[in-house]
Amino acid sequence: MPSGTSFPIGSVAIAAHNEARVIRHCLDALLTGLAPLELEVVVSCNGCSDNTADIVRSSWPDVSVIELVQASKPAALRAADEALTAFPRIYLDADVILPVASARRLIDTLATGSFVAARPVFRYDTSRCDRLVGSYYRAREAVVAGRHMLQGGVYGLSKSGRSRFGIYPDVIADDLYADQWFEPSEIDVLYDAPAMVTIPRGIRDLIHVLRRRKKGDVELHSLPGGAADTARSTLRSLMSMALSGPRPALDALIFALIAAIVRVSVTISSPAGWSRDESSRTEITTANRT
Repeated sequence: MPSGTSFPIGSVAIAAHNEARVIRHCLDALLTGLAPLELEVVVSCNGCSDNTADIVRSSWPDVSVIELVQASKPAALRAADEALTAFPRIYLDADVILPVASARRLIDTLATGSFVAARPVFRYDTSRCDRLVGSYYRAREAVVAGRHMLQGGVYGLSKSGRSRFGIYPDVIADDLYADQWFEPSEIDVLYDAPAMVTIPRGIRDLIHVLRRRKKGDVELHSLPGGAADTARSTLRSLMSMALSGPRPALDALIFALIAAIVRVSVTISSPAGWSRDESSRTEITTANRT
């Protein structure tokens, strides 16, 4: 770092619910190579029945740990926001690998003041999933690539960006909630600073995740101001894929079919309570961290 740089350069809020299997890899990627206290980091454990908090305390003494009885990501983010002081601020899911170079790039971008919100480009690890899931995520990567919106498990806000809204409400999709406060022109997508997102292994796990995400969309649309409707841009992306070759066309078709199944199933029976995919929360291999 340049001489005279004051620490911390920014902060990171990580909501963690029983993340003992992945929290080491998340923090290793984020913190290896940083000077002590260069980043202000809080791991907000919520409803944990495993040793997530103990792992963090024993391995990263400079990382603050909060423990909440309730299993609630919004409550965890509210607690982290209350504890953290530095900006820019990154909101990071515990099962997302954000390399230190990408974290620095995200913070540097927001610190300039040119953008008030930003996210890295996402890469999906399809090495351990079945063909249908891999096909879905190849299409998803193409669909979300050009969208200047906050989604996907990691995003950053400048101080002025975070001041756009108050505390996180009790909604599932915190990223989409934050996104609705910004115009696309205010959000930067960092194509040179990727983050690795773990994904479900099988189609049943994928449907489980997508149903929960769809429930989050429904919650947001019920709030004042609602959320951006991305159906048209998704359709354009899928049509472009369909015209670009046999394999992209198949991926687009599978994506559309799975999305339709999820939409219908949520209409019939909305998922209840706090839930997530467990198949992606296995030990992350070294290969996935590159």
